[in-house]
Amino acid sequence: MRCLNRTRFLALVFIMLTNQLLAGDGSLKPETHFSNSFMSSVKKLDAIAATSNKTGKTGVKICSCQILEMKSNNFEHKNVAVFAEKTNLGKFSSDFDIAKDVIEKEKKHIRLLFYDKVKVVNRVTEATDCKSLYIKMKDADQSLVMYDILDADVRK
Repeated sequence: MRCLNRTRFLALVFIMLTNQLLAGDGSLKPETHFSNSFMSSVKKLDAIAATSNKTGKTGVKICSCQILEMKSNNFEHKNVAVFAEKTNLGKFSSDFDIAKDVIEKEKKHIRLLFYDKVKVVNRVTEATDCKSLYIKMKDADQSLVMYDILDADVRK
């Protein structure tokens, strides 16, 4: 009898999970019925847990992004996003500055090695991880292309 209850419970959980993982009508990605605020709080907790596992310290990720137009003699790329992610341990302004400096150094390398002209179209900074910020920005503009997510904790 106990095994039968456990089987029914597991079947119910399996059905609920598969409903969350299937795409809806007219959608290419799975649709969730959880609220956006709940999902964002889960992502923030995951970021804190991942940070504490890697560094031994707790902190929230912050992300700085610049959207670029890059031109050379042979190529022209628009809406290319360069991200820099930094672990914040209490000093938001200095951590944002460090993330911006990392992007500026990367832009210098891009300009010296690959493209003649690099123009900044837009700048975005948020107190979130860069993957979440990219997904949010990609939903708003489908032509956005990610160049890279730079780790500003390592590249100071």
